[in-house]
Amino acid sequence: MVSKKAGKQRQAQTDAPIHVRRKRIRARLITDDPDLASIRSVTVRVGDEVEVLRGDFGFPNSVKADSRGKRLGQSRGRSGIKSKVVGVNAKSGFILVEGVTTATADGKEEALPIHPSNLIVIKLYDGDPLRIKRIMERSNGGAEQ
Repeated sequence: MVSKKAGKQRQAQTDAPIHVRRKRIRARLITDDPDLASIRSVTVRVGDEVEVLRGDFGFPNSVKADSRGKRLGQSRGRSGIKSKVVGVNAKSGFILVEGVTTATADGKEEALPIHPSNLIVIKLYDGDPLRIKRIMERSNGGAEQ
């Protein structure tokens, strides 16, 4: 039996094994493909193309190139960064996106982790035919019912 207590629910999320945590890293899928019209969200993978919707990189067109976003006192732009996923950290539940970096104290560029709820997937990585087949089966099964 599963507990209804919120604290136990949160503890179960924290104690979940890594293969279960990876499946929970999901983001909304927005695509023009009519075959995928009924798919709402997908598990994010390395190679997927995503758009950052929220946060400083969701509004990258600031006055200065090195200081982005409202938090840094600059005006926010109109569109988010569209780029590929370069890493998925299942332990922390965050995603690393190409081009989303911050400068460290010693001047190095470091990837900035983004929560999947702040992203939308705009194009799936097509290097895994089994994944595409499973997503298509989900899509077709949802349309028939």
